[in-house]
Amino acid sequence: MSGKSRRNVQTTSTVEAIRMASASVFGSTTGLGYPVGSAIGTGSMLEQNSQTVSMNIAPLIFTIQDTMMSSEGLELLAIEWNLERTPGPGVLPEQLVVAGGTEGGVGSHVCVLTWEKGVVDPFKIDSYVKNLSKKIGDIENAVLNNEMNYELEGLAVMQRFADRLNSVLFVDMIDRHFQGSWDSFQIKTDHVDVDVVAKMDVFDDFTVLPPTMKISHQRSLDFMLPTSGDSVEHFKHRVLTPSAIAMLTKTVPETGRDILAELNVYAYAMEEADVVECVILILKEYLQRESLSLSELDSFKVKIEEFVNYLDDTVDALDFIVEKHLSSGKSLDADGHKSALLADIENDSDRFTGIKKTLAQELVRRFMQSLERDAIGSEEIRAWQLKGTLSYSVAYAKKVAQYFSSELNQYLVVSSAREAFFSALREFRQETIIEGMESTDIKLFEKFYAEVQSKLNAAFSKKSYEGTEYDDFKQLMDVITREMIETFKHIDVWNLINFADVADIARSEIKKKYSVPQSDDLTEDGQAIMKILNDFQSTVSEVIPNVADTILSKQFMRKIIERMNSEGTTLGYELANAVASAGEKSEEWQKEARSWVEGFQDSVDSSKSESETLLTLLQFVHEVLGQVVTASSLADRVKTEADAKEAVYKAEFNVWEAECKEIETENEGIRQRNQNRENLIAAATSQFETEQANYERELREYQDKIEQRKATMAAATPDGTGYVPEAPPAPLEPERPSPLDPRIEAIKRDHPAAQEKTFLPEPKPDQSIRSYIELRDLLYAKLSEMKERETSMEETFARRILRLQAEGMGAAGDIILNIGDDFKEYLMESRIRGLGRLLPRISRVYLRNPKNSDLLYLVTYEYYADSLTVSIGSTFLR
Repeated sequence: MSGKSRRNVQTTSTVEAIRMASASVFGSTTGLGYPVGSAIGTGSMLEQNSQTVSMNIAPLIFTIQDTMMSSEGLELLAIEWNLERTPGPGVLPEQLVVAGGTEGGVGSHVCVLTWEKGVVDPFKIDSYVKNLSKKIGDIENAVLNNEMNYELEGLAVMQRFADRLNSVLFVDMIDRHFQGSWDSFQIKTDHVDVDVVAKMDVFDDFTVLPPTMKISHQRSLDFMLPTSGDSVEHFKHRVLTPSAIAMLTKTVPETGRDILAELNVYAYAMEEADVVECVILILKEYLQRESLSLSELDSFKVKIEEFVNYLDDTVDALDFIVEKHLSSGKSLDADGHKSALLADIENDSDRFTGIKKTLAQELVRRFMQSLERDAIGSEEIRAWQLKGTLSYSVAYAKKVAQYFSSELNQYLVVSSAREAFFSALREFRQETIIEGMESTDIKLFEKFYAEVQSKLNAAFSKKSYEGTEYDDFKQLMDVITREMIETFKHIDVWNLINFADVADIARSEIKKKYSVPQSDDLTEDGQAIMKILNDFQSTVSEVIPNVADTILSKQFMRKIIERMNSEGTTLGYELANAVASAGEKSEEWQKEARSWVEGFQDSVDSSKSESETLLTLLQFVHEVLGQVVTASSLADRVKTEADAKEAVYKAEFNVWEAECKEIETENEGIRQRNQNRENLIAAATSQFETEQANYERELREYQDKIEQRKATMAAATPDGTGYVPEAPPAPLEPERPSPLDPRIEAIKRDHPAAQEKTFLPEPKPDQSIRSYIELRDLLYAKLSEMKERETSMEETFARRILRLQAEGMGAAGDIILNIGDDFKEYLMESRIRGLGRLLPRISRVYLRNPKNSDLLYLVTYEYYADSLTVSIGSTFLR
């Protein structure tokens, strides 16, 4: 391994080096809303793709400009990023500056790369950009006044002027026309009152090229009151909204890399790429191979070294031939000069034989492509007039010859190691992801897998960025393995999981349970649950951020403060009124906003001053917004809604149950009274039956006595005296009992029957309640499942990482490396596209109130190890 810097390559001049380390991208939106733009600098390819580059960069700037204007009413004055690099050859930019200005309805911006810090002072270039906007506006007016076809002719005219204006800007920058001094700065740190301090956790992300400083999460967000002045009035002008603060603390720091990446695609000299393509072509012919395996590398090393020596000798000899031709005074067209150079090579058999001759001839053909691109055509030119073009090409040939050998070796070693690791990782994935695997396990595995893959890629990219060279494949494998083991210890899956991941798992479970057979459709119940889930995601991603931004918008705050001052009311009261009167807001928005207002009113301390209460509101809104971004908190949100709906149903059920108990109590009394009535009737009936039975018995006895009396009387005869015995007295006839019916009627009259009360129908939960409850239970089950599976998944990956090196070494012999297009792309990234070796770090942002140009805002960024401190302040009270 070697940490030494590579050999420095001499460029044609210091001016040329500065031009290669500088760029200017100009973008403008015309009065009618059409974009025009231009890009120049950092090599010939950027200018050839001028409009593409400028149009790709414009949306990145517009996003920042539009967000700051819509959320805070502020215009972007400038942004500065410092560009870090590891020691190495050549001059590279040290600073990236974006500046914007609007004049006469035309907005423009410039994005400049400067070869050293301080070359562009934001306030010096500001008036220049405004002037460019005015000129574009004047040209547009001329187009319209001359009745030109705007789209077919007018835009082309404005585009040509944009190119010219940008070319002048670029030259002025090179000549340091925008360089500032300490006295030229109109705003310094001690000129502002700091309102907000945000501390962010950051890390350098090498998974992308160019690398970037990445914000992992917000550690703290502190709002402060000014130490003097009208702090209440100050709230009408300070940066408040979550959108603006997120833009300044997260988006802007990372946008530097996005701009640099767009520039990097074309920020190189085509002449260098032509030379590389030529040398690779001849290398493949010389080796008679399109690719090499790692196991073959040792056997080809000698031949590769021979080729590199031939390349060095050829370029040195070609330099002599070119110089000789430039001083020949020949007057030829482009083809004639090419033929003359090829003839000189053909005739110089001492310097050019075999592969050297082939290399020299192919290089000359590539050199002459620059002339063809300049469209010289059949026009005759003197040989000395080609000095710039040919010397430039020869310089690049020397540069390529110097780094070709070491870069080829690094390509073979690094690419082999990378492919070995990734091959083992892919095989692990195929082994693990099996059919029928639980959706939770799949999601967790994919999250771990993507993170490990990303970290592995970053480990290789970081070594490349640092310029560390490895001669031995096994040594690099050891280093990367150790780094991966250490990195894996710090991977926390819950930093990777968000609500969308849990929602995806829930969706798959809903589909599994409620899919219509032989169809992609869901049943009615499934659709209801899916709609709730989608609505929650929409609320979190759209409604809640809008509520926060609206409450803290300048319009709201000014209205509230003015009403508080004029009416003597409280902040909570005016906030509730402002929310209630917010026009064109959905019912869902109103519901969410009302809950925030109620939460704030419950939390506010009435003893605080107006400014302290306003600060409390600011903190409250940001805290509430920050609490809805994790998977658990969003599941809690679903739970809260489901619990509320379930509570409403349970309350209805409890009322029904209480009413049923009351009815049952009343019915018990009714049943008791009815039973008493029946008992009385039964007793009367029983008594009647007894009386009737006694009567019937007595009647029979009576009838028997009557019969006996009759028999006695019939048997009686006169005695001798003629006396007839007196008949026995007649028996008394038994009294018939009173009838039963009157008795029963009397009982029924005295004890009327009562009807039992009927029960009310039992309330049933509607579909929405059932859907909410099922979704709540599903989300919590999946979160719980994930937490249970996390440990086992971590152990699985930890074991695999320990085995990656051994598996990679085993697969190394089968790895095939392309030494054609793949090697060329490697050289493009490692050497030719120089901007890929820069890491942008945000330095400052300047903002301005368009209605009051003296009101300026300064955002500063300070780095401490793995943290970034962002301070936002203004000159309002100065």
